[in-house]
Amino acid sequence: MQGSGGRWGAVLTAVCLLWVGATAQPREEIQIEKVSQISGAGDTVQAERILARWRDYRISATRLEGNTRTGIYRLFEGIRLEGTDISASGAELILNLETNRWELHGGQATLQPPFTGNRLLAPLFVQGQTLSGRERFVEGERLQATTCDLPHPHFHWDARTMDAEEGRRAILRDVRLRLLGRTLFRLPYVIVPLRDTGDTSPLPDVGYSDLEGWYLRYAVAYFLLQGYPGTARLDLMQRRGVGVSIDQDFAQGNLNLYWLRDRQLGAQSLTGRLRYDRNLGTLQTRWNADYRRNSYLIGDSTAWNLQTDWLLPSRTGQTQLTFVESRNLASGFENITRVWTLLETRAIGRLQLSLNGSYQENESTFASTRTGTRQWSTRSNLRYPLGAANLQLEYERVLPVGASATVFGGLERLPELSLTAPLPWWVGDAPSLFRDSQIRLSFGSFAEGFATRIHRERYAFDWQGRWRTGTRTGTSLFYGFKQTFYSDDTAQYVLQSNLEQRFGWGERSELSLRWNYIRPYGYSPLNVDRAGFYNLLSADLRAFLSGGWNLSMATTYDLLAREQGRDEWSLLNITTEYQPTGWLFWRNQLSYDPNRERWVSFQSDLRWRFGDSQLTLATRYDPRRARWGRVYARVDALKWGRSRFSAILQYNGYLDRIESRQLLWVYDLHCAELEVRYIDNPLGFPPDTGVQVFLRLKAFPSFSRFGAGSLGAPLGGFGTDL
Repeated sequence: MQGSGGRWGAVLTAVCLLWVGATAQPREEIQIEKVSQISGAGDTVQAERILARWRDYRISATRLEGNTRTGIYRLFEGIRLEGTDISASGAELILNLETNRWELHGGQATLQPPFTGNRLLAPLFVQGQTLSGRERFVEGERLQATTCDLPHPHFHWDARTMDAEEGRRAILRDVRLRLLGRTLFRLPYVIVPLRDTGDTSPLPDVGYSDLEGWYLRYAVAYFLLQGYPGTARLDLMQRRGVGVSIDQDFAQGNLNLYWLRDRQLGAQSLTGRLRYDRNLGTLQTRWNADYRRNSYLIGDSTAWNLQTDWLLPSRTGQTQLTFVESRNLASGFENITRVWTLLETRAIGRLQLSLNGSYQENESTFASTRTGTRQWSTRSNLRYPLGAANLQLEYERVLPVGASATVFGGLERLPELSLTAPLPWWVGDAPSLFRDSQIRLSFGSFAEGFATRIHRERYAFDWQGRWRTGTRTGTSLFYGFKQTFYSDDTAQYVLQSNLEQRFGWGERSELSLRWNYIRPYGYSPLNVDRAGFYNLLSADLRAFLSGGWNLSMATTYDLLAREQGRDEWSLLNITTEYQPTGWLFWRNQLSYDPNRERWVSFQSDLRWRFGDSQLTLATRYDPRRARWGRVYARVDALKWGRSRFSAILQYNGYLDRIESRQLLWVYDLHCAELEVRYIDNPLGFPPDTGVQVFLRLKAFPSFSRFGAGSLGAPLGGFGTDL
């Protein structure tokens, strides 16, 4: 079983944090809106049947006594507090507006989901003998909380005392879970982190999987003397053995360790993760370390990763130094990578500069053979705005170190100077067709290649723009011209055009005709400048018909296909959709190959909602092989009494194998649910087959692996988004 008790405290303390947020601000007087009788002498004031407003809350009470000089007010009898997402009542409320301290006696409240940041899906009912606090700290005595809305709730949590600090943690002592009037279990204390640090539920998690056999997991929260929360977890696994986990927060970081004596591997498994942030004056440092050895989820391997970042910000920019080291050892093969990176970003007046330098080592060892490379790489970028134009200088260089003969840097700029501006900046006013365009002039020296590198100087003129008329019916044009000259007396220019004509009718129907053209002339010695040659016509039809029917068609024709010996037509995709109402959706897609005059695929997807249940069916048929490529069927929330049943089946026709079988049974316990899940994903790695049992409160959100594959990706594919 897996409970949600670890999160109830976060919501319980939310009612306290409402008062914290109200009192942590400067003193604000109570505004009396309605009163039947008021009297006072000097600094004292008394009132009966009062209605007042404080912050964003309206407060009503039978009597009020207060002192305007000390700022202490006491409200008695029939106290009501109403806010946007909260309604509360109590016997006595004491407010000290000078010290920002408050006390509520005999209080109870109903909190709606938005009040808790939607951490809950249903209201939370809270009551306590005494609640008091100031600024970010809250204390409580004799507290109870439940999400059951019955007059005599099925369950509730009791806590003798509570100490909470906003944004950190709440400590509840002498905690009991009472079910149907009986104490189910009792804990000396429960630690509730008031931020997302995972579930610290005191209820165990029971299940079965192929890798672990039957397992029992139990986690308990604790805190160190300094008050930093942590979680200790014990894993009892039939096939693997006993695992122990510690997740500990400290002042500026977190440490997570997991140890397992794996009986199947015959080895000890250790996984660790460290996160540490430390500021040394204005210098900000961050440390991250990960270690993994013999994890049964990955295999017999050892991996180590360390990263540290040092950041020094200033008024004009920042300097950052980063070091990363990764080590992997598996089956006699070892790989080590180290990278040092120095990044400087600065703004000096209008000049913006970015300087980046890195040193990288890579070593690989197998048996007695060792190989490796080392290289320096530098990258600089200086930009200077000239009104609407930008002047830019770029420099990129990669150098091998030592005996390394090759580098892995790709293109080098040694350097390149460019000026980019809209066409009106160059020539003044321009025709509307060319108004939304820009020209880039550049000059530079380049190097490219790996084992054999070439060096060339390049002069370039690049003009690109776009033009558009209308919205649903109209024309769009993108055009481009690029001319380059090289130091080896070669040259190239490239013409590019993307033209689209749209015809719209009715409310949403539309036909789009497109022409896409790009062609280089001449020769470029640099791969970065080489462009392909294509000349395509395409059409896209979307028609919304009557009776809930929609039709869409799309295809492309290659004007160069015959000349270059390839298919002239792309697949013609014909899609129909039928949705006469919100509870029925049916989509079909046919793909036809005009070149070979045959159908190549058929896909059909159906979603049918009936009552609270739903049927989803997604199929793919391959006419060429005369077989169903994939069938995905899912039924959700079939009801029978208090039970709900869901099932998933996914079949791969090419492998003639069942890819996934999943069953879910949910039994309604009014304010809670009992879930039993069976998941079988036999084709993944590692194989994922198991049974899981969960007991959860309905009010708390939960994550379910039902409907996911072995690696967590959703099952199905096309059609499962219905």
